[in-house]
Amino acid sequence: MKVEQEAIKKEVTEQFNQLVATINDVNADAWASFYSKDEFMSAVAGTDYYATRSAWVGQITDYFSERERQRVQPLEVRVTALTSDLALMTSEENSEMSMRGGSIFNSKHVFTMLWKREPDGWKILHSHESWTERQVKKCFLA
Repeated sequence: MKVEQEAIKKEVTEQFNQLVATINDVNADAWASFYSKDEFMSAVAGTDYYATRSAWVGQITDYFSERERQRVQPLEVRVTALTSDLALMTSEENSEMSMRGGSIFNSKHVFTMLWKREPDGWKILHSHESWTERQVKKCFLA
């Protein structure tokens, strides 16, 4: 069982790293592919709740369209195998978003995700993310 738990931790961590890469590419279509199409349960972003996959994907697609650039840098990722096909993942990241209007948001960001092994790989059933904005100093060149 210990070997299986370590394999699950590695597989889910790799999937999460690929998810982060799609976030950093600001690619909503690729990002959406990490969420289960058949068994999606819900998502929470801050205080906003999404009960359907389509509502969640639509909202994130809108968010991504407002961003010029994004950089999410994982600091810590923890995966706990719950069963042979279910895993709980928590993480902490530094995140910076540059918006099309010129605003920059710098935050501490955290995820809690429930992943399920499906026929085409590990997919997210439930996602919760929160963030705390950090003060960003703007430098202006003369």
